[in-house]
Amino acid sequence: MRGVRRLSGIWRGASFSLKFAAVILVAGVTIAVVPLMLAEASARTQAESSAADRVSVASNLIAGQRASLASFIAGVGRQLAADRDVSVTSAVRATLTEDASVIGTDDVLGVLQTGGGVVAVQGSTPVAGALTDTVVRAVSVGATTVATPEGGAWMVAASRIPGTAAMAFVARPLTAAFINTVAHNIDTATAPVGILLIRGDRTVAMAGNVHAVTQALATSISTSPPSIVSLDSHRFAAASTSIGAGLTLAVVTPFSGPPVGWQSILLLLAVILVAMLFIVVVVQIDLRRPLQRLDVAVAALGSGDFDRPVDAGSVDEVGRLGASFEAMRTQVRSTMRITACRAAVAMELSHAQPLEGALAAVCAELRRSMDVDMAMIVVSGSEMSDPFAVADGGRRIAFDGFLEGQGPLGEGYRYAGLGAIVLGATADAPEARLDVREFCVAPLRVGKHVHGVLAVAGQNSTFTAGDSDLVASTAEQISLALERYRFLAVVQRQASVDDLTGLYNHRFLIDSLGQQVALAERLAAPLAILMLDIDHFKALNDTHGHHAGDLALISFAQTVLGNVRRADLTARYGGEEFVVLMPNTSAREAFLVAEKIRVAVAATDVQLPDRPPVHLSVSVGAAAYPENTDNAAELFGLADAALYQAKRMGRDRTCLSRRASPAMVQDAPVNQSESNVGTGNRRSSE
Repeated sequence: MRGVRRLSGIWRGASFSLKFAAVILVAGVTIAVVPLMLAEASARTQAESSAADRVSVASNLIAGQRASLASFIAGVGRQLAADRDVSVTSAVRATLTEDASVIGTDDVLGVLQTGGGVVAVQGSTPVAGALTDTVVRAVSVGATTVATPEGGAWMVAASRIPGTAAMAFVARPLTAAFINTVAHNIDTATAPVGILLIRGDRTVAMAGNVHAVTQALATSISTSPPSIVSLDSHRFAAASTSIGAGLTLAVVTPFSGPPVGWQSILLLLAVILVAMLFIVVVVQIDLRRPLQRLDVAVAALGSGDFDRPVDAGSVDEVGRLGASFEAMRTQVRSTMRITACRAAVAMELSHAQPLEGALAAVCAELRRSMDVDMAMIVVSGSEMSDPFAVADGGRRIAFDGFLEGQGPLGEGYRYAGLGAIVLGATADAPEARLDVREFCVAPLRVGKHVHGVLAVAGQNSTFTAGDSDLVASTAEQISLALERYRFLAVVQRQASVDDLTGLYNHRFLIDSLGQQVALAERLAAPLAILMLDIDHFKALNDTHGHHAGDLALISFAQTVLGNVRRADLTARYGGEEFVVLMPNTSAREAFLVAEKIRVAVAATDVQLPDRPPVHLSVSVGAAAYPENTDNAAELFGLADAALYQAKRMGRDRTCLSRRASPAMVQDAPVNQSESNVGTGNRRSSE
């Protein structure tokens, strides 16, 4: 108590200047340190929350893999049950080897026979030993994850073979390649991640774009709540979850904390000290009432209330000091508003969500932050998307004519300078129907390409330089996001489409074929495949040149597309060979479609520059599930064999596979002209 009384007496005896300087010092320290502490805490919380979200997504991806393996092994069990005798090791191994070709070569596929025997293959190679014993023990107790004595980790799925006591099982290794695939699904350019699979204090596998992720980091991570961990000079946000068998899945992301450093704080404190000395020297007279008002305002600033104006009062030194604080308050408030808005916009654009949804959220954030009547983004059309517009402010806008017109949006779209411009809408401008007059507009420009415009508008708004800077910087962020979306769309299209014909390519066909085969078998739905080969294509190339061959391929592709359904998948298999994959199509329907294509090709002339038109013909092989096979995976080979039959019989014809599935042998045979020898040059009625 004596110490408190002594300090109180010193304070009462101090001069007003010293008291005022002390207030400035306290307020400055508060302004400098508290936001940094809050930013540090907020950054840690956000980083930990992000790590927790990502480890949850990674765990869900692994769970999805388990579900896929369970579905696959259930199908293997049904297939083995159809073979009836699972005690014949050679037959079981042959079936397993065939099924193993469908999944990864590192997967182990096996059967635990009724008598305790085990038949297992890895790819086409029989396997046995400690790995098989470990997996069998896991199958016996119903485990879905297992760790081997050698330090490996495996996902396990099993299914009882119907009608028997035997179990079919599959094991997939949790390798670095597998973990890297999981990392790629949750990784972003702005927030790279590293993934570790840990057992005890040892790393089983690790992957990702965080180069500092090492074995040493595994000892700092457990199944505790998300936290910030340190390794050497690096800090990471880490989160983990158990996936069974003593294995822990951990996700780490780099954590750098808030961008403000202690150097900036020391500089700010130095400035405050200089200001304090200046006040001690200058303020030597009694200015109690105006200083009291100023003291109240400064205290409000120190508590973080930047919305309360500072009353300048007089025009003397105190008044000018008050005006300076008011300017500082306005600038800090504007800076905080702009910084918060930029951070919110960056977060919205970085989220995995539809483009229009992200842009609508950006408009909402701009409207709230700038207190305007509406914010809008108008995007021009491109080769990858149609034009569209999003807006916030309770209005639905029809954007036709905005970018081409002479109003503020059109002027902003054609603006070649830097930053944003402030314009007004005249009565005859297209924007007049939006019921706003004042616009702050910035083009969405990347290099020389302009994607559209960003605009904020109000009926009686007055836009400052800070508002223009905010609109311009937001437009830059949106432009980069649009360019990123466009680039991803182009890459995705290039990866799945043949450049010459515009049809799907070989890679996309194989991926889709596997999906359609699995779907057809699961739903017992019909599925048909047509294999098409242009007759004498090499002779056409040799006679007329490769450019003529390219024109022929383009014309042929358009003819095929014009004679199949939108639901059918048409792809260029390679060279002059094409494939049509037709879900829910019987053998008879596939034959009729093949004939329709053959007749259309024969009736089409390929126009060549400076040469007579070329006539094409096509040979077609067709096969259908379940008429020709009980195993939809065999369709491709059956259609290919039928195609070669058509070529041997003279080309320009359709051959349907002669093979019949066991389930169809008692049914009435298909008409001979449609199933065996094709049609030669006969015209289809369709």
